[in-house]
Amino acid sequence: MDSMNTIAQKITELKKEGFTEDFFFEDGKLRTDNDSFDRGDINSIEEYRFEGKSNPDDLSILYQITTKSGQKGTIADGFGPNANQELTEFILEAES
Repeated sequence: MDSMNTIAQKITELKKEGFTEDFFFEDGKLRTDNDSFDRGDINSIEEYRFEGKSNPDDLSILYQITTKSGQKGTIADGFGPNANQELTEFILEAES
């Protein structure tokens, strides 16, 4: 659990490190406004988990992603029962 930052602070920090793409997940692919990526197009993934300060059940996860073509960015999701199951499966398969 990354207790030193909020998810917004972590996104800001990562943008300063060059992770500027705002990925989103649609139709089984990771996407930007101009590109789409399959599981095999992902080079590396780091995870950061966050817990709500007022509600510990408010869990979220931030993925820091680098594609094989060199694009770097982030995508956030719920964690646990609030997770997007399709995105979770995509990430797990991309990591293996």
